[in-house]
Amino acid sequence: MNKQPIGVFDSGIGGLTVLDKIIEIMPNEDYIYVADQGHCPYGTKKEEEIIECVLNVGKYLIAKNVKAIVIACNTASLFIKYLREIVDIPVISVIEPTCEYAMKVSKNKRIAVLATDTTIRKAKYQNMLKDKGYEAFGVPCQDFVTFVETKELDDPEGEKIVRRYLTPLIDKDVDTVIHGCTHFSLLEDNMRKVLGDKNYVACGLPTAQALKEILTKSNSLNDANHHGYVKIYTTGKVENAKENMKWFKKNHEEIKHIDVEGK
Repeated sequence: MNKQPIGVFDSGIGGLTVLDKIIEIMPNEDYIYVADQGHCPYGTKKEEEIIECVLNVGKYLIAKNVKAIVIACNTASLFIKYLREIVDIPVISVIEPTCEYAMKVSKNKRIAVLATDTTIRKAKYQNMLKDKGYEAFGVPCQDFVTFVETKELDDPEGEKIVRRYLTPLIDKDVDTVIHGCTHFSLLEDNMRKVLGDKNYVACGLPTAQALKEILTKSNSLNDANHHGYVKIYTTGKVENAKENMKWFKKNHEEIKHIDVEGK
């Protein structure tokens, strides 16, 4: 048994979709979530800038004595090795569990990958799929992140943006769509209006399952009778975080602002 909290972070609030599933699967754990909104989006930054963000947030969480870190951001997950080099606790990427889950549910082996510019350019999802004999269709959808971070989810502009990016997929005969950014599952209703009934694979459930498996093997789960806390921090403006995460219904403490540079 290990009573230390679990650290989770993303460039913004999108990673809360991952945290949501983790809490459902492991409700007795304590959680610290960092939304690095002061540096969002990661997907348009230079690689060295993304690495710096990952290390700064990672060091902050280490200082909070977490027992594992979940990088609930696909772009940041591309640079997971830099964080693993400086810690001796499990660091979980969302990419591998999500990709493996998508391959399991796809019937025709034609999978679309929706992600940020950097994630598509680095092509980790596409290469993993191709190596297993799947056909991958990568679509950079950077504007989805900006929309989720700044607008109400029911804003009509959301469907317009989704339609603009996803219309080219209509005739590709994909049966599975990977949300290769943790923000994107929040736009799934709009995606269904454009692409119809597909296997939409978000990062939350596969990542939560992978994390639980790791913690179980190392006997690091908390006591079953423990009532866990959820602490949420932002490097941006607290009021903005509150406004744009109204959809997150899990109980949590008051959101607080933090600085992570130089930690």
